[in-house]
Amino acid sequence: MIKFFKKAPLAAGVVIAMASGGAQAISTGTDLNLTAKAAAGGMGGAAYTMPQEASAAVFGNPATLTQFKGFNMNFGASYLDYDLSSKDVSDNLGLTSGQTHTNDAGGYIVPDVGITLELAPGLVIGTGLEVDAGLGADYRDDPIMANILGGLNLHVELISFNANLAAGYEVTDKWSVGAAATVGFALFQVADSNGAASVAAGGAAGSSSSVHDIGFGLTLGTTYELQQGIMVSGTAKSPVKYSFNTVADAGGPALGAGTAGNWQDTDLEQPLELIVGVALDDVLMPGLLVEADVIWKNWGDADFYEDIFDDQFLIAVGAQLEAGDWTFRAGYSWAEDILAKPNASGTIGGLTHASGLVPFDAGALTIVQMSLTPVIWEHTVTAGIGYNFTPNVRVDAYGAYAFGESDDRTYTINPAAPLGAAFGLTGVQEANAQQQWMIGAGLNVAMP
Repeated sequence: MIKFFKKAPLAAGVVIAMASGGAQAISTGTDLNLTAKAAAGGMGGAAYTMPQEASAAVFGNPATLTQFKGFNMNFGASYLDYDLSSKDVSDNLGLTSGQTHTNDAGGYIVPDVGITLELAPGLVIGTGLEVDAGLGADYRDDPIMANILGGLNLHVELISFNANLAAGYEVTDKWSVGAAATVGFALFQVADSNGAASVAAGGAAGSSSSVHDIGFGLTLGTTYELQQGIMVSGTAKSPVKYSFNTVADAGGPALGAGTAGNWQDTDLEQPLELIVGVALDDVLMPGLLVEADVIWKNWGDADFYEDIFDDQFLIAVGAQLEAGDWTFRAGYSWAEDILAKPNASGTIGGLTHASGLVPFDAGALTIVQMSLTPVIWEHTVTAGIGYNFTPNVRVDAYGAYAFGESDDRTYTINPAAPLGAAFGLTGVQEANAQQQWMIGAGLNVAMP
């Protein structure tokens, strides 16, 4: 438990985890929160009130830094994977019925580094590096609607890194406050490559580019010990905004939307988050820590995401039991349905077309929701174990499993002029998000 760091306050963590690219109950929307960390991962990501590794304090609630005395460091890596497919259930022309398309994206490495230093009694600073968000879906080898002009060779990939500089201060022996500044670096690609028939008509084989940008954010946090072993917390994380230039081409073939080379820009914003939590340490029974956190994500006002996601509540509950040199952890998280917008707007982040022939009307956005962004995992269970080799050195391992979910939506899309509504297509698209899973291991070292 947290006593490990009170006895010996330096932490070094190596985390190896497997989860899904493209979504989350393990991840939420595109965010990982604190799930890809060796100790927090075993507790369902519940670590905003009494975290068990230094990086969870640096990237979670900075007020919890005051729980890490002395000098602490952690570093690690995670591996994410998942199963995802999209099915053309039916359409009014009978061209796509029953086709299932398999996503090729997956297998992501997620680094995690954290360092804390107690500068003076009650004042602790921290810094670190982590992957805070990621999204991946790739249907280029298995196009959506393959029997219609070669299909939609859809592909999206986002990886966002955060570097934090944080400080926590004990105002009193019960009340701590903290703040963290974030510098984010993101890589983004959204592909809407034209199908084979579209290329034959004069369109480009691809119309996207891998781009990157830097963003900035701020986190404020507080903790308060109500009585011995009972602590409450509050955290507010500002959005981190990225502006990507020349990310996708709005042009296409003669039947499409204009001239190739008409590059489009877009803004993408990791959302505002508000988090409250409570932790009970040695209250229910000796050696037992229980924490519950409620997280609200403002996807509905975040650039790019606002066109496909709704605001979201998440609940993470975790427990940790110390038994001699061993530590046992378990957790559960629930994520509210994020794709609650059946009638999406006519754009995604200002991008106007998906493939040369298909404008981003509400119907096309429904297909995007059911293929590129079906973040529909809701329930995740986790388990973890730790072993103290010495009072200063602990090794942790964990696993997380998100149960599969499915969803389907009705769409209507019309090709661009001169084809128009006479050649419109109405159908049903289905997303199948099979299991999402994550495993991890880490080393923690604490020095006074």
